[in-house]
Amino acid sequence: MCTDCGTKFTDDQWKASIAVDWGREDSHPHLCDDCKTRALQAERQAEQAERERQEQERQVAEAAQAAHKVGSWLSRFRT
Repeated sequence: MCTDCGTKFTDDQWKASIAVDWGREDSHPHLCDDCKTRALQAERQAEQAERERQEQERQVAEAAQAAHKVGSWLSRFRT
């Protein structure tokens, strides 16, 4: 039975969910195919959002570093 939507597994789905495939694991053996697809899409979206967040943090850090360098350049004219 799918733990997300409650759909009962067919015999083939049940066998596939408990089958051992060395070298490749079923990432969500407790979910039906539709719920597994949604779960994998949600994981990909979360990974993409994390990459975008990290990129944004990197850009902010670079902008702060560049602003610091600009301040150093302007201070040369004050002396």
